[in-house]
Amino acid sequence: MSALWLLLGLLALSDLSESSNLGCYGNIRTLDTPGASCGVGRRHGLNYCGVRASERLAEIDMPHLVRYQPIMQTVGQRYCVDPAVIAGVLSRQSQGGNFLVNMGDGVRVVQDSNLYAPTSWITESQVSQITEVLITRIKEIQTRFPTWTPDQYLRGGLCAYSGGPGYVRSNQDLGCDFCNDVLARAKYLKRHGF
Repeated sequence: MSALWLLLGLLALSDLSESSNLGCYGNIRTLDTPGASCGVGRRHGLNYCGVRASERLAEIDMPHLVRYQPIMQTVGQRYCVDPAVIAGVLSRQSQGGNFLVNMGDGVRVVQDSNLYAPTSWITESQVSQITEVLITRIKEIQTRFPTWTPDQYLRGGLCAYSGGPGYVRSNQDLGCDFCNDVLARAKYLKRHGF
């Protein structure tokens, strides 16, 4: 009988730790997404697009992202954001931290690696800045559309993250390329320990 209670206790603990990193802004595991546009795939040398392209790009970025996983866990817990979403944003914006620089007034993504030397590390402060921008956008969407679901808030926040706060005018705007790609990458990264 005590072995049964021990087993049930362990299952409850594993379920608690599993759910504790889901975040307050939707469950990425249940979100459907078409993934990256074909333009994103082509820009990165892929001859395909969609979820497959997003997953491949996240896979390429994963060795860089793993270095920052403890930071993403800490920041995710502080802001109640799934660390996999933070990792998805970093993957999309900076190839996992390879091309992210601090320009003094905030974090900037270097699009052309010939212009700036990539940083070899990302600080907790930089990950916090990125996450704070996302949270700000999500909260703006929550204020403007109070009847939406947490999943819609996350999608809206991601679309507003890249397109600005005025980008999302209705639920028709929740399918932006940035959001679709980040969610597909985040889902992949979630399955691989983020």
